[in-house]
Amino acid sequence: MVEQTWERGSVPFKFQLSDLVLASASLSLYRRSATLDEEPLGIDDLPPPPRLDDAAGYVVWSQPIAQMRPALSLRREAVVYTPRQYHRYSAELSGDFEQYMLHFSSKTRSTLKRKLRRFAEASGGLVDWKQYRTAAQIAEFFPLAHLVSKKTYQERLLGAGLPSDPTFFAEALALAQQDRVRGYLLFLDGKPISYLYCPVHDGIVAYDHLGYDPAYGSLSPGAVLQILALQALFAERRFTLFDFTEGEGQHKEVFSTRSLLCGDMFVITRRPWPLSVVMLHRAVDKTSAAAGLVLDRWALRSRVRRLLRRL
Repeated sequence: MVEQTWERGSVPFKFQLSDLVLASASLSLYRRSATLDEEPLGIDDLPPPPRLDDAAGYVVWSQPIAQMRPALSLRREAVVYTPRQYHRYSAELSGDFEQYMLHFSSKTRSTLKRKLRRFAEASGGLVDWKQYRTAAQIAEFFPLAHLVSKKTYQERLLGAGLPSDPTFFAEALALAQQDRVRGYLLFLDGKPISYLYCPVHDGIVAYDHLGYDPAYGSLSPGAVLQILALQALFAERRFTLFDFTEGEGQHKEVFSTRSLLCGDMFVITRRPWPLSVVMLHRAVDKTSAAAGLVLDRWALRSRVRRLLRRL
């Protein structure tokens, strides 16, 4: 297991109903992301803390856990808040791409091949895509990927598109100089319509930033680019794992070969402001979940989500 490295920064708590962000507040926390080889924590265990000084606490993203935990629990000196608990999906990159494809059912293999064929037909018989890895190539990748990112609902509604700040770009170039990043773009009629940005650490490729132009959603550009990216990674024969990172989703589940139960664990000091932020966030989350149940009951969730994506 790699050494745990903490950084301190402002961590936002977004108060949202479904995909609609109502407001946000931030806490100064120490933070890190767990690795896939960390021992799952028991129900009463906490991640080992950093030296907190005057920070409001700490958070470990995607901490492996042995079982589902209460979303909120009180300790003597802290509040333990685990708002998201999910399966973290990954795909093993050992073997070759043909062996990987055998992991799927015959129906799923047929569906994926049909998506590739349909996209090829729409683009004149060939799938136009490109991989980027050197510093010069990554510098070419970013402007094109940003053209796609600004059209995605992740950026328009959640502010979670491909970062455009100079610091992130400089970090990407530094990774490229060490051959530790991969970028992928899918084109249609010479125009980029889907992107995937993947940093690499210790042989693990991370599914970090991605998106596609919703105008071409019927052509499944995200799935098509994912297939092509995985095929290219298998061909390199140098990586061990493709990590789909935090959160669940049908796309991640379909392309994975294994999963691990994880949670985003916040350990927050019991001071008035941090405690208020956590309690309010929990209350809004519960309200959002209740609203989601109503939408599901009346089969309206997908319609509301499509409406929000058009805003």
